[in-house]
Amino acid sequence: MISILRQATRLGWAQTDSFVRRRLLIVVGLVVLAAAFSALAPLALKYGVDALGAAGTSAYIPESPILLICLYVICLGLSRGCNELRGYFFGAADQRLQRNISRHLSAHVLRLPMAFHLDRQTGALSHTLVQGIAGYNILLTHLTFTLLPVQMEVILIGAVIAVYMSPPFIMILLLSVAGYIIVFTLGVTKIMTPSRDVSASQVSAYGTFADSLINSEAIKYFTAEKFINRRYDRALALAESRWARFHAVKCGNGLLVVGVFSLSFGAAVLLAASQVAQGALTIGDFVLINAYMLQIIRPLERLGDGVKGAAHALGFIEKMLNILERKTEDHCDAKPCDRPSRALIAADGKPRPTQGGDVIFDRVSFGYRLGQTGRGQAPVLKDISFTVRAGTTTAIVGRSGAGKSTLIRLLLRFFEVTHGDIRLGGISVRDIPLIDLRRTIAVVPQDVLLFNDSIAYNIGFARPGSTRSEIEQAARMAHIHDRIMALPEGYQTMVGERGVKLSGGEKQRISLARAALKDPLIYVFDEATSSLDGSTEHRVFDDLINKQRQATRLIITHRLSSVLQADEILLLDHGVILERGKHDHLLRLEGAYARLWRDQERERQGA
Repeated sequence: MISILRQATRLGWAQTDSFVRRRLLIVVGLVVLAAAFSALAPLALKYGVDALGAAGTSAYIPESPILLICLYVICLGLSRGCNELRGYFFGAADQRLQRNISRHLSAHVLRLPMAFHLDRQTGALSHTLVQGIAGYNILLTHLTFTLLPVQMEVILIGAVIAVYMSPPFIMILLLSVAGYIIVFTLGVTKIMTPSRDVSASQVSAYGTFADSLINSEAIKYFTAEKFINRRYDRALALAESRWARFHAVKCGNGLLVVGVFSLSFGAAVLLAASQVAQGALTIGDFVLINAYMLQIIRPLERLGDGVKGAAHALGFIEKMLNILERKTEDHCDAKPCDRPSRALIAADGKPRPTQGGDVIFDRVSFGYRLGQTGRGQAPVLKDISFTVRAGTTTAIVGRSGAGKSTLIRLLLRFFEVTHGDIRLGGISVRDIPLIDLRRTIAVVPQDVLLFNDSIAYNIGFARPGSTRSEIEQAARMAHIHDRIMALPEGYQTMVGERGVKLSGGEKQRISLARAALKDPLIYVFDEATSSLDGSTEHRVFDDLINKQRQATRLIITHRLSSVLQADEILLLDHGVILERGKHDHLLRLEGAYARLWRDQERERQGA
């Protein structure tokens, strides 16, 4: 628990700015004032009660008890007023801190390597981050409203009791404090494991629910609503059982706290009552002892609740901290670094043609890790070598699972090659900062990735700050402008989550427009036109090739009719290049490419 608390504190402090620190300092000042007024109030009440009983006969008692009663009320009012002000300043600081931590989390998660994102479950990840932020809120709330105020009250009240009370009362106080510390330590020790279990089960349940929403269309295809509901209910049942265990542990510890309270408070009140009966204490002393014992015991109980609450919060925060410990991709944009990519990126941040800007795969081998341990690899590419000349079009074809898309992931450094090297413009991609490398490449994937926003936003996302005319020009190159303008809201039409309101062809053309707007050095089309008819596909490719001749084009496809005009075609099979050359040359070889071509022609004609 201590190590988690240290990590959480370091993260929280790193995300506090001057706004947060100023307000937290004000909160601490208000805590001190509230504790001081709270400690003074029972003293004023004691003297007021004695004044009412003694009618001013005692030398140290003022003649008018009304002033003392008023002072008692004023101290209580000021204490509560300080607490309300504390809530105001704390709220502002808490919201800013949550904003800063959320921004930091978002930036970190987005920069994690692709291997992390391939393994993660979207719903579970988002709930882990939500829980982590909530944990910080709980932790800071208990620190500000429980732990810090209680410490101040215990110190001040303890000082008053040491001055005004006899040794037996001090002994009762010390024993009660010791009892509370023992009980709370047991509670914190026992509650950490149930807290972790609760956090894990809630993340799992939320991930299951989010997964069902993402795949709602498939659920309806197979009328699997009842099956999915049962799956979600099992996850909820597990969360319910773990919550029950958490509350059982908390309740058991609470009963021990009640026992400590009853013994300590009962002993103090009975001792005070006997001393009043003997004349050793006044009625005001009895009121003072009663008030202080309640005032110090209740904060101690709140302190225990605060410590247990903090432990519960740390159970939520722990999973988030585990994510933050993962190493991010090195974009080389947060620290000084050697930038051999100056040949790739101009001073204005835009890609520019390179001197000898060939894309070279030099004896590249790669395998995905197996299982959760990552021990062993499933070989995907084996000693692949080829060169894509600057300004030319190269096609990589082959059946599903041949390793075509893996080449693109390696080029973008989503994964690092196992053996060999990939060079761009004569520079190894390992030596190019990721932010520059990926700026030079535009990828049009088969599974189009769209935001739940307008068409204009989804196209302009490729180059933030683009003008409307630039966005429209890119749409024209993708042959989607007229279709967009025919919609009632034109470019402001919302596409829905993952673009569900658009057809497959419309989504692919928006993705093509996005790539055209980026104006990259290298286009990568990964099954990018699988949803387009043949004539539209050829018009789009002709526009992109003719209007951006300086760009290099890499086409990944299984549909051979898409690559007839490519400068070179590579046939990939089980991670190796079987054949290479132009379309006509490959047909004359009467090899694997020719057989694949004939198979597809028969399918097309049969259709």
